[in-house]
Amino acid sequence: MSRHPTIVTLSLSKGVLAAIAVVVFAQPALARELALANGTIAIHDAASGLRSPTCAELVVEARDALDNHLIGRTQPETDTDGTCRYALSVPAQMAVWLRLRPALVADARVDMTSAGSTYVPAPAADHRASSRSVQIRFTIISPNTYFFAPNEKKTVPLSY
Repeated sequence: MSRHPTIVTLSLSKGVLAAIAVVVFAQPALARELALANGTIAIHDAASGLRSPTCAELVVEARDALDNHLIGRTQPETDTDGTCRYALSVPAQMAVWLRLRPALVADARVDMTSAGSTYVPAPAADHRASSRSVQIRFTIISPNTYFFAPNEKKTVPLSY
């Protein structure tokens, strides 16, 4: 009977060591699962009567192509040579949409409670799947969908 507690103790200690190894060694692996999207932004001439936005008036967004949630956002900067450039960290091994939009549109969300109006939020919807439903998820592959390898630095030119 003296052997059984030793075996249990050894198996528990191996499990604890394995858990510690996963926690300690998994952290650097997660950091390597990022990539860098960068490039230039071409701003085309606006239609008659309108003006083209400047580089400082644009925002580059990275969104998950599966469910369209915002992953990252940055404002491009103008280089010394006058070129509009951006750089954005994105997750690797995942479909990512890169979008370029005016900053005024991207920042137009207003907190209605602080705006002074009487704001009544809509009741929360029940988004639970029933036991008989099937959820189908798919990714729309479009011209602005990109896939990145871990630690990849991909140049993606954008235009507005």
